Amino acid sequence: MEKLVSPERRLVIAGAAASLLPLGATRAQSSPSVLNIAVPSEPGPLDSTPVTSDLLSEIDQHVWETLYIFDPDFRFAPLLAAAMPDVTPDGKQMTIPLRSGVTFHDGTPMTADDVIASLQRWGRLSPRGKLPASYVTSLEAVDPMTIRYTMKQPYAPLLALLAFPNGSPAIMPKRIATAPDPLKEFVGTGPYKFAEQKPDQYVRLTRNPLYKSPPGAPNGYVGTRQPSIEELRFLPVPNPTTRADGMLAGQYAFADNLTPESYARLKDQPNVVAGLAKPAGWPLVIMNTKKGLMSNVLLRRAVQAAFNNKDALNAAFGEPPLWQLEGSIYPEGTDWFAPEAPGYNQNDPTKAAALLKQAGYKGEAVRLLTTTQYDYQYKTAQVLQANMGDAGFKVDLQITDWATLLQRRQDENQWDIFTTAHGMVPDPSLITILNPSYPGWWDTPDKRAALDAFVTEPDHAKRIERWKAIQSLFYSEVPTIKVGSYFNTYAASKKLSGYTPGPWPAFWNAKLG
Repeated sequence: MEKLVSPERRLVIAGAAASLLPLGATRAQSSPSVLNIAVPSEPGPLDSTPVTSDLLSEIDQHVWETLYIFDPDFRFAPLLAAAMPDVTPDGKQMTIPLRSGVTFHDGTPMTADDVIASLQRWGRLSPRGKLPASYVTSLEAVDPMTIRYTMKQPYAPLLALLAFPNGSPAIMPKRIATAPDPLKEFVGTGPYKFAEQKPDQYVRLTRNPLYKSPPGAPNGYVGTRQPSIEELRFLPVPNPTTRADGMLAGQYAFADNLTPESYARLKDQPNVVAGLAKPAGWPLVIMNTKKGLMSNVLLRRAVQAAFNNKDALNAAFGEPPLWQLEGSIYPEGTDWFAPEAPGYNQNDPTKAAALLKQAGYKGEAVRLLTTTQYDYQYKTAQVLQANMGDAGFKVDLQITDWATLLQRRQDENQWDIFTTAHGMVPDPSLITILNPSYPGWWDTPDKRAALDAFVTEPDHAKRIERWKAIQSLFYSEVPTIKVGSYFNTYAASKKLSGYTPGPWPAFWNAKLG
């Protein structure tokens, strides 16, 4: 999941000074019926299935829903499913009952045929949806309200994948799921309906009056969802200082991805709540292992050796406690914590220079792709550029908007390294860099064997040990550098209550007043 994560989306917007507004917007403040949410960039096309962008997940989770979802402790619960799946003792068959009475935004009832068509589309287009393909032998309707997966061998992460709204298995009507791509209708079952996207100005969602909520007390993304606010407006505000100014002026009721300076500025304001969203995210430096300079593992190791992770974290996030110098991909306290991280935070330009010589590097420019729309990514790239330069690399720092970065990274001929981030996921197999379809395209024989052993192992204790083997390969083959861990900063108006902090802020239980 990227904070970022990529893969369109007309009331007039009006309010404080025009300088606080995204391009083209007019003036209007949040009101009890309209929630203005300042986001870091234009999201691009609103189909979140093909793309693992966190911004898309934040928006689209209000429109589309998945079969399952998770609470803050990553415990799974039904969403569009009626109950937890029935799994056979050998782990090769999973039967899922569906909730009755759920309707799509176009008024049609959800059935097994819609769910199967949606999951087939997910399997065809999503980097995450492609993961189970080699394990699944069939996906069929048992009856109009029940589906069944059959697998040739157990696939432990399937439930987590069906519960993850990023690269999403979004459930939509069959007629839309089977229509030619790209997606032209944005019809889901969620508490909000797509109303309008005006690129670089806003995405507008309106309340779904016929929404049928899952049962249970709200707990993170789990439980009752009650859409009270009439309209959600996601406003691209690339400048983080402008997002903070807009919060102070009352122009926005919510903003996240703040800079450390903006966070400190808002923290003690009387009308604003500034907070840290947990669990931590991971800033990442992604290498192109498929094509170009970084397809040479020695050059990737040279970048790893040169990098000063602590300096990058400090530049990007300021002083702790906004970040942690942590090489384990998962933090302490989780089952997946693995403190052995050889190669992390070396800051050794001499070693890096020796690796450059060994690799036969001839001074070719390394194309480092980043964006200023996510301030921490840009600052991470600046530190990396300086570190690589000290080791003898020639670095071409290419700065684009986020939407352009998402497009370019799909083409292995256009980049060598890019900066991004990833959020905590309920199963390590969902980490995008483990997916050979994700930009970076890490896909060596050793990695394939280790990942296959991990995902087919039903015993949790054994899976923990197999995860450690994957993390070891992560540090030796260096497809990516984990910069460290950070806590996303956000600000909310004190008039806003009931929103759900998390990897993607959720507003279906929110109220303004």
